[in-house]
Amino acid sequence: MSEEVQFACPQCGTENRVTQVQGDRCPACGFEFKWFGPGERRTAEDYHAVLTRQKHYLSLAEGQGYIVAHE
Repeated sequence: MSEEVQFACPQCGTENRVTQVQGDRCPACGFEFKWFGPGERRTAEDYHAVLTRQKHYLSLAEGQGYIVAHE
């Protein structure tokens, strides 16, 4: 991937610059951006689906870990 990409925030329209895979935020509205490379369309679509569909977070008993369940 190139070192950065510039675009208008899809939430508020403010011009933004992303320099890392995740963690960059819009300075105007605070939305966080996840940057997926040109060959990662399916991964980006799957990630979007997880964020926008029904999901559940379960903390398991006795240090067994965690479950994230989604459609």
